[in-house]
Amino acid sequence: MAGGDVVIIRVPGDVVPWARAGKMGARQFTPKKQANFMSIVRDLSAKAMEGRKLFDGPISLHIIAVYSWPSSTTKKRRAEPHGAWKFTKPDATNIQKLPEDAMNGIVWTDDARIAEWSGLKVYGEKPGLVIEVSSLEGIEPPRVEGWL
Repeated sequence: MAGGDVVIIRVPGDVVPWARAGKMGARQFTPKKQANFMSIVRDLSAKAMEGRKLFDGPISLHIIAVYSWPSSTTKKRRAEPHGAWKFTKPDATNIQKLPEDAMNGIVWTDDARIAEWSGLKVYGEKPGLVIEVSSLEGIEPPRVEGWL
């Protein structure tokens, strides 16, 4: 894939972050809510990738997690043209990890291909995830001299 190839996956509904596997006796299990959400992400990813090759070079991953407004939010606040930052749990890394794992072998060959990542946690009217994956092939990385 050449630089600039982009796939966008929209996952409607409540965002479910990655969680540690639970234990039942000596056996570990993935929480049902998480397993269901991963399945939805996989299905929508497969649909978005129909007829496309998996990303196998460096890629950029951008995730927007939209959460429902808290019930205490006023109608006036909800009517404003922009959302609001969500700066409470879950951790951003746990939001990112679930799609990373779910999309392995469906969108990219390995999540180690992710060379650039970013994300947002915001409140809005329609909860869900927007996942954008783009190829970085042919795009020069930034110069890092002097950063450290």
